[in-house]
This record gives sequence, structure tokens and C-alpha cells, in this order.
Amino acid sequence: MLDRVSADRSGSAYWDRISHELTGHYYHDATIGGIKRDVHLRLLARWCPDLRGKRLLKTDLFEEAHGPDHFLFDLPPGGLRAGIDISPVIARRARSRAPREGAPPALLAGDVLALPFGKDALDVIVSNSTLDHFPDAAGIPAALAECHRALKPGGILVITLDNPRSLSYLVGRLKRRLRPEPFFLGHTLAREELVAALTRQGFQVTDTTAILHGLENHSSAAMGLAARVGGARLRGAIGLVLRGLERLEGAPTRFLTGAFVAARAVKR
Repeated sequence: MLDRVSADRSGSAYWDRISHELTGHYYHDATIGGIKRDVHLRLLARWCPDLRGKRLLKTDLFEEAHGPDHFLFDLPPGGLRAGIDISPVIARRARSRAPREGAPPALLAGDVLALPFGKDALDVIVSNSTLDHFPDAAGIPAALAECHRALKPGGILVITLDNPRSLSYLVGRLKRRLRPEPFFLGHTLAREELVAALTRQGFQVTDTTAILHGLENHSSAAMGLAARVGGARLRGAIGLVLRGLERLEGAPTRFLTGAFVAARAVKR
């Protein structure tokens, strides 16, 4: 698939096409997607414990449009809950899956390099594996600068990127040699590189970690095989093991096992 992509693999037309191709064929099953969703919700509960009345933005809507790993819809209510995506198709699909009751989130097409918010407008920005899809390495610092502009002083950026030093990343590179990935993977940063990039933009990094330690990005196909061989009981047992592996976040080896490096950064 990567041989067919246009030169601009970060543009809206490219992600519109990826959305059409993945609809009905998402790469995470309910078990893996649920683990990924819960891990992100726990991370936000720890790093942003009080979201009441806060204006929060999620910088892409890929999960909300397609999979069981969405988490924007599950955040505590109150304040503004917003999400953008470079793809109008993905934004529209996310809106179709948004909760019908209560205060639905504001979901719109938009670019993380030109956020549709004024200066100092937001309390929290959550950027989960958005900035690791730029074909140009300059995209990451440019997007960080834009997040800094849109956050209020004291506002929090929670960011995750593909962890280039993880076992998951190495497995992913091997898989891409054997068969195409469903979408383009761009430049990313290791933990110390991410901290340095955030600091250069004027953020104070207050915490870092690594999340998703059970190779969830590569496990959904295996879960399908497990369902055929052992049924729901085997899938449930594998799910329990994968959830247990998330305890590795507390281990000294977390940046080796965690698929994503995560940072909490505060606008000074």
C-alpha cells in the first residue's frame, strides 16, 4: 500500500482514503481496543485528575471514527470536549459515533499545524500518536509550537508518540518488511528527544512514561486466531494476560516494553 500513496502522506485526501479502507476492517478487536482505551483513560486520570470545566482538545479522531479504542467519548463531562482531524471523512465518522445524550463533543476537520483555536484558549490538549505521522521531521516541532500557542499558561499537553526503542517498534519494522501497514508511519522521537523538543518550545516536562506493554498493536490478528481455536474463553484469557502486562509501566524496563512514549508538559 505504501507504494501507492501520494507524496503528501499527511494530507486530508490520504487519510480520507485510509478511513474508507479501514471501515469494517479495523485492526484492533474489542479486547485489544478496550485495553488501549483503558490505558489512555488511566493515564489522563493520573496526569489531569480534574477536568471539570476544562476546555480539552484531542488532536485526531482516528479511534473515535473507527475503533473500540476511542476514549474522548469516555472522559468526564463538563467543560468543552473537542476533537479535530485532518480528514473531513474521519471527523464525520467520529460525529456519527458520538454519544447522542448529554453534551456531545465538538468534532471537526482541522489541522494540528493550524489549530482552529485562539491563543491561550485551551486547558488541556491530548495528542495520542498524532505527531508521529508526519513525512517530514519538521512537522513535530511545528505541531508542538502550535499546541503551545493554543494552551493557556499552566495548560497541560499530554502527548504520546511511537516509541522507537521499544520491542513493539522493532516488531512493527519487521512486519512492514513482510507486508504493508494499513497506513504510513512517520518520524518519531525517543523519550529524551521528546523532552528536549518540548522544552525548546517553552514547555516544562513534569512526567514521562511508556504505555501499552503487551504488543497490542500487533495482537489483534492473533486474537482472531485464538477465537477460532479456543473461542471466547481463550480470547478472555489472553486479554487478562495483556492487561496484566500493563504493570510493566512501573518497571525500570518500561521504555523497552512500552509501545508509546508519553509525556506530560505544562505551558510555563
